[in-house]
Amino acid sequence: RRRLRAPETMSAASLTSTFIGAAHSRTTAASRAFAKHTNYARNGARCTAFFNRFRQDSTSAGIVGSQGRDDFDVDDVEHYFNYMGCLAVEGTYDRMNALIESGKHPVDIILLFASAEGDTPKIEEILAAGADKNVEDLDGNSARDLAGKANPAKRDAVLELLK
Repeated sequence: RRRLRAPETMSAASLTSTFIGAAHSRTTAASRAFAKHTNYARNGARCTAFFNRFRQDSTSAGIVGSQGRDDFDVDDVEHYFNYMGCLAVEGTYDRMNALIESGKHPVDIILLFASAEGDTPKIEEILAAGADKNVEDLDGNSARDLAGKANPAKRDAVLELLK
């Protein structure tokens, strides 16, 4: 077995398992005893994972914030609406459906909801994806007008993001 060395800027995690199957005779008695008393997957695979300690945020890792404007769809609007508890407060999907049917882009609708909720991490994410800061709801309220409506303590933070 050869062990790879990680560059100094990375840390490594090594995962090993015992192969049970065609090469069963190649395993040691100790590994067979271990395998007999555990429920871990045993397929003989060995994995080494490297993590760059200088890229700790989700955007640089390509997890969050790597989406573009057109990567958001109507399902994302509904998920966000439910996640933030808007359905529980309003008791109906009417406002959400009306915004969708008006032809507004899903990412802009999420911006309106996030602004009203004071959800600054979500606002940062969708602005990076290309949300329109000047979007208005059906009553003519902009994201700035709605800033912190449901969470007044976040109003100033939301307004700062929407400059």
